[in-house]
Amino acid sequence: MKTFKILLIALVLVLLSGCSQKVQIRALAPATVGEMASKKKVAISGFKNDRVGLSGKIESKIASHKLDRKKYFTVVSRRNIDKILKEQKLQSSDLMDEKTTTRVGRIIGAQAIINGEITSSSAKNGIYTQRRKRCIKYNKEKKECSKYEYYTVKCKTTDALLAANINIVGVERGSVIYGESFRKSYKADSCQSFRRILNANEALESLSSNIAHNFVMQLTPKYIYFNVTLLEKIEFDASSHQKKMLTSALKYIEVNRMDKAKKLLNALLDEFDGRSYVVAYDLGVVLEASGQYNEAKNMYALADDIAMEPIEEINIAINRIQDLISKRDEAIRQIDAK
Repeated sequence: MKTFKILLIALVLVLLSGCSQKVQIRALAPATVGEMASKKKVAISGFKNDRVGLSGKIESKIASHKLDRKKYFTVVSRRNIDKILKEQKLQSSDLMDEKTTTRVGRIIGAQAIINGEITSSSAKNGIYTQRRKRCIKYNKEKKECSKYEYYTVKCKTTDALLAANINIVGVERGSVIYGESFRKSYKADSCQSFRRILNANEALESLSSNIAHNFVMQLTPKYIYFNVTLLEKIEFDASSHQKKMLTSALKYIEVNRMDKAKKLLNALLDEFDGRSYVVAYDLGVVLEASGQYNEAKNMYALADDIAMEPIEEINIAINRIQDLISKRDEAIRQIDAK
């Protein structure tokens, strides 16, 4: 019985923590392929066996990609590449060779050339029938169906697979600075889905766009989003006015009025002479959500100093904020690199 009560209390605590107010944080993260920071003028060659237009999709996404409303890359026109290839009596497939890629890249003024090959591409539609039944007479007294009608439905299926190898060659050194294999698949059955399924051609188009998006997102800094839990109850006896101040601050946070929430939490922390880890932590979250990472780090450190025992939210915040600062600084270095 005692064990059951302990389990019940633990379950209630989990459920209560799941209902805690959260705030969404937007943070700047560096590009996975860090070397592209100094290679922002790129060219995309035609890919080998590219019947799905993957190279074109990559070129389009790179050319249109913006960070803080500014274009991150400059893309060398495909026409310039084709012109040089023609003059040099080369074909797109020759750009799979690093030395050739470097030579062409220097002529067109690119800092990096992206080349690739479709290694697998398949898609097929299928049809099968499925026998079903439905009730056409219901017995209310027995609360069961007394007569069924059987019928046949036609089910459509789509299976698609797309795989590609994509490389980035740095023109200056003439070496591959990044290479990865991508493999995406699509399976759908109209009798198991409530949404319209893609046909074979649409599926390949979708997989191609997906690979292009995933590839490009590794080349540039980007914003990531995650939720952070707030603390909602002051850890010691407080006046009704002070409790109301915290409640009001949380409400302002909920409607993304971080400026007002910061003023209330600062005032409340002053009233407590800086001795409430709950208020210090929540103020740290507000500062973090506002992009003031160093100030947030100080607040989390203050909350940790005040707390007399480990607080999970504070422990997570202290580890997280240092990581965010490091990633933000690296992302800024990448953005500013020439």
